[in-house]
Amino acid sequence: MQQALQRLFSGMKQGMTDTQVELGTLLSLAPLSFKLDEDPIPLEEEEILTLADEVFTAEHIGRRYALIRCTNKQYLVLGEVSP
Repeated sequence: MQQALQRLFSGMKQGMTDTQVELGTLLSLAPLSFKLDEDPIPLEEEEILTLADEVFTAEHIGRRYALIRCTNKQYLVLGEVSP
């Protein structure tokens, strides 16, 4: 398990050299999927609520999140966008 997590994190670090922030709405938990906004509006810093050991539950479905698109085609969830 540790080796799999290590490979995942090293792959994410490699892809974070050229990133683009996107916004999306959480659609489902298993698999975790987001519907990305077609034309994301730039956010102010205070609009992003950072994740602190967030566990996604059914009550999170439909909420908007800020994500980083990495060059290795993976996404990293930054935090929930305040309404």
